[in-house]
Amino acid sequence: MTLRLISYRTADDAPVRVGALVNDTPHDLLRAMDVAGVAVPEHECFGSVASLLACPRCLDAARAALVAADGASTVEDATILAPIPAPPKLFCLATNFMSHMSESISQQLQGGEQKRELDTPRVFMKPSTNTVIGPDEPLRLSPVSQFVDYEAEMAIIIGRSAKEVAIEDAGAHVSGVTAFNDISERDLKLWEREEERDWDNFFDWLNGKWCDGFAPMGPCAVPIEDAGDPDDLDLSLRLNGETKQDANTNEMIFNVAEIVSYISHICTLETGDVIACGTPAGVGKHQDIRLKDGDVLEVEMPSVGVLRTPVVGP
Repeated sequence: MTLRLISYRTADDAPVRVGALVNDTPHDLLRAMDVAGVAVPEHECFGSVASLLACPRCLDAARAALVAADGASTVEDATILAPIPAPPKLFCLATNFMSHMSESISQQLQGGEQKRELDTPRVFMKPSTNTVIGPDEPLRLSPVSQFVDYEAEMAIIIGRSAKEVAIEDAGAHVSGVTAFNDISERDLKLWEREEERDWDNFFDWLNGKWCDGFAPMGPCAVPIEDAGDPDDLDLSLRLNGETKQDANTNEMIFNVAEIVSYISHICTLETGDVIACGTPAGVGKHQDIRLKDGDVLEVEMPSVGVLRTPVVGP
C-alpha cells in the first residue's frame, strides 16, 4: 500500500503524533501497531514523520500494521499539521522551471535573458518556524500585503544526512515527497526609499518570501519508494477551482539529485530538511491575480493528494 504519513494532534495543547491517511481518514500508527500486534522496530522512529521516513524497516512495519488493523486505528477530531511541522532547514529554488523563468521578473534579478540551462541552482531559504502551515490552515493576509501570490511546488524530504555527496549518490538521501506552496509577496515595500538600488529589489523579493504562513505544506508525506520517480511527477494548482498551473517535475532545470548534491556542498543536509524544488509557469503576478480574502488554493500531486489553503483577508 502507499503510505501517506501525517503529523497531527487532537487538541491545541496535545503533543504532535504520527499517523497515516487511509482513504483520507487519519489513523494513528502506534495504535495500529498495537491493535495488529506488530512489533515496533525502532520506537523513536515513530516520534516524527521525518524519523519514520528515514527508517525503511519502520515503514514496512507501518504498512503491515495499517492493513492488519483494518480500520481499528482511526482518529477522531484530528487536526492534520504539515507533515514536517518545523523543518531544521527549509530550502527553496528560484526559477527551476524554464517556463516560470520565461514569465518571471526574477530574470532581472539574474541578469536579464537566460539561456536554456543555468549553470547552478538558485537556492534561498525560508524561516521554517513562522512560515510552515498545514493543510486547510488559513493563509492570513496582513495589512501591509500588496501582491500576495502562489507557487505550486514539489518538496523533497531529506532522510539520511548528506555532506558533499556526488550527484550519482544524492538520490539515496531523499526519503519522501510532499506538496508545497511557496507563497510570495511580490511587491513588498515597508519603508519608502529616497533611491532604489538593485540590491533593494533583490532583498524585497527575498524578504517577501518570509512572511507568516507563507509555506503551506502537506497534507501528507509519501515515502520515495511509494511516490515514484520524483523527477517525473505531475504538479498542479487550482485557484477557486480553476487550474492555474499544470506541469510535470520532468520539466525542472535541475533534477532532484543535482539539487541535493549542490546544497550538500554548501551545508550539511540533515534528516527532516525540506527542499521545495521550484514552480512552473502560471503564477498570479503575470496574470494580475492577487490573492484576496475568500480565495481557496489547491496544490495537487499524485499520491500526496490535495494541499488546500483558504485565504483570509487582513
